[in-house]
Amino acid sequence: MFEGEHTVSMDDKGRVSIPAGFRETLRRLYDDERVVITRDYDGCLRVYPPKEWDKNLQKFRTLNTNNRQARYYARFVIASATTCSPDKQGRVLVSPTLRQSADLNKQVIFAGGPDYFEVWSADRHNTMLVEAQQLLLDGGPDF
Repeated sequence: MFEGEHTVSMDDKGRVSIPAGFRETLRRLYDDERVVITRDYDGCLRVYPPKEWDKNLQKFRTLNTNNRQARYYARFVIASATTCSPDKQGRVLVSPTLRQSADLNKQVIFAGGPDYFEVWSADRHNTMLVEAQQLLLDGGPDF
């Protein structure tokens, strides 16, 4: 699991440092620091260890490509996916297309998840948290 929320700075070239705890989780659980970065429906970027990304692709391959949602998923999520290797400072280069898609600028938020993590613009993250709190107050998920 990738834990926590971390605010980091993105440089003018689009490089951003993956938080040290997330890099440690990548090494410990996946024996790999590479990541696959792609679009997410909620206006952020979703970042997967390659093994988790491959699991998603395996599920996708079972779908009927005549299904409109499957085609849109391929166009929106799979087409934008980029595999990145962190440099010696733990930075990855986020493509201009993905930066624009998530409205990323100088300050970005890394938010943990069960087998992936997300990268948000600070403004979108704050808006999402307000929406999430209201949704959860109206009735959270059944565990």
